[in-house]
Formats: sequence, C-alpha cells, structure tokens
Amino acid sequence: MIRRPPRSTPSNSSAASDVYKRQVFSMPALRSVKDYLGEIVPAGILLLSYNQYSLGWRIGARLVKEEVDAGGFGMITNVAIPFRKLCMRMKLGGLDIIKEGEEGNLAVINVFKENLPYDFVYSVGEVDANTFIPKYVEVHKRLPQEHKLKNRRLVHAFVTLSTLYERFGEEIMKQLFMGRLHAGERLVRRGFNFWDVLIVNRDSIPKNIHSWMISISDYVIMTQGILKENEFVEDIAIIKGVSEDFKPRIFQIKTPTTLVPAERIY
Repeated sequence: MIRRPPRSTPSNSSAASDVYKRQVFSMPALRSVKDYLGEIVPAGILLLSYNQYSLGWRIGARLVKEEVDAGGFGMITNVAIPFRKLCMRMKLGGLDIIKEGEEGNLAVINVFKENLPYDFVYSVGEVDANTFIPKYVEVHKRLPQEHKLKNRRLVHAFVTLSTLYERFGEEIMKQLFMGRLHAGERLVRRGFNFWDVLIVNRDSIPKNIHSWMISISDYVIMTQGILKENEFVEDIAIIKGVSEDFKPRIFQIKTPTTLVPAERIY
C-alpha cells in the first residue's frame, strides 16, 4: 500500500498571495480615472494633487486628451515651465499640444515672456504680482469667442498651482480662484459648459492653502509616489466627488526593482 504524503497547510504568506491574485484578476478594467469621478458638472473644479515623487500630474494631460478626443476643447494655463518643456511633459500623458493646437482643438495661455510661432499660444507678456490677474483675465476672455467655445465642452488645465503660489503669492492665488468661482457661475448661466483641472505639487505649498483648494474643489484626486527598498509604489486616491453615487477609490501602481551589475551604474 502506497501512503500519500499529508497535505501541507498553506502558509499565511501563500494564502495572502492567493487572495491578492484573486483581487487582481477580478478587478474591472480601468479605462480612465474620470470613470470614477461621476458626472462632471458645468464649472466643476478638479484638484489634482501630487507629491514630489509622484507622476500623478500626468493624469491632468490625459484628462485633457480624453476631452479633446470626445470632441471637446482643451485649454492649458502654463505658469510653470517654458513652452517647449511643457509640450514634452504633456506628451508623457498622451497629449500632443502642438498637434491638437494646430488642429484647432487646444489653446495655451503662456505666462512666460516667449516669442513662439503658434497662433494657438496666447502670451500674457511680462507680469508681476500687480499685473498678473488683469493681463491673464484679459487674455482669458478672448478665447471663448475666437474658438466658439459656447458650442464645445471645455476642459482647462492649470499648470501648476504650486508655481503660481511661488511666483505671485497666496493673496493673488486666492483672488484669482475666488474670481473663477464667481465668473464660472455667470458663464454657466450664459450656456457655457466647462471644467477645470488644477494641478498642484502639494509638497511645495503650505498645508492651509492646500486645504483651502480642497474646500473649493468639487473633485479631488491625490497621488503619492513612495520609494521603497525594492520597488516604487504610486498610490492614486480619488477622494471627492459630487454625484450621489460617488465612492472613494484607491488604485496602486508598482514598479519592481531591476537588478543590474554595479559597474553599469557607477
């Protein structure tokens, strides 16, 4: 008679691994984080907050690209970096600024004194804390009529709130977005349909300002990049929405370590 070896009891680690595998393979396909925000209301504000190690800012580029692909119009206010570098970074999120701009699907308000050969780029020229808001608003008012935006849904990405704070200070920042709240309601009553994506590196602004931006935002996505011993982990938390069926969600991206000989690095 052949005796069979006794069945081994699964270890805690293997049991946890089985649970993890079941969760992964049963997870619904994620097409876009926008799927989990619920309905985007007219004049809605989405705060996209990332930490210094995170790649979450790319979500902003992707949201603009998705709106443009759906027949909408994209607008980007660039306060952060020269236009050439803005194009490079937005392309990492799938958005080709020059292509969409030349096809009439996108405009850029550039808060840099640059001479650029693109009709879709609007420069506010030389500005300081006293002249930024008047010059910015003047340029902003031109776009709806020139691009017939009353007939198209608009998404506006502000790149970035942290740089706005660093360049012009807290008072100008709050004044600008309180004005946006009031102007937004007037535009909705006139039939415009638009929403904003406000991108901010929360590690470079005071906590009270970040808290204030959360309070005036209808939707909030927070991302966090964490460098661990053997992997890089990115957490994406969708924590605020205004639809009745909204539920917070957290997603995670893991980049495992690639082992290489030291002489290839040093």
